[in-house]
Amino acid sequence: MLRLPRVTERPPQSCGILIVEDDGAIRRLVRMVLERKGYRVETANDGVEAVLKLGLADYDVIILDLMMPNLDGFALIETLAANDPERLKRIIVTSAASPGLIKEKMKGRPFGLLTKPFDIHDLATCVRACIDAQAGS
Repeated sequence: MLRLPRVTERPPQSCGILIVEDDGAIRRLVRMVLERKGYRVETANDGVEAVLKLGLADYDVIILDLMMPNLDGFALIETLAANDPERLKRIIVTSAASPGLIKEKMKGRPFGLLTKPFDIHDLATCVRACIDAQAGS
């Protein structure tokens, strides 16, 4: 019997990720790890830069720090909720704040939450899960 090839997950190089993080060391580390996994990665230093980049391109995953200058992650999430709520399903939040406080303020909208300090392997797993969840919907 002839078997058809199974539909596989999207290859990493076809997936774009935006890292929104004001801490340069964390931003570089996350970028390096995800690029080594084969993802296309762009970065933003704060929410204002992220809004500009989101206006120019679509990303499969947005890794978003909550505590940033200029426009923080909470404000960015509110902006997306008002203008493009589908993008909320693509957000993985990173924060040192209490998970309970974060979930309360964000009403469970983003895809995932990783508290700082997070394990870089957990982040990579969460990114893949976010991409896979979009493919399944």
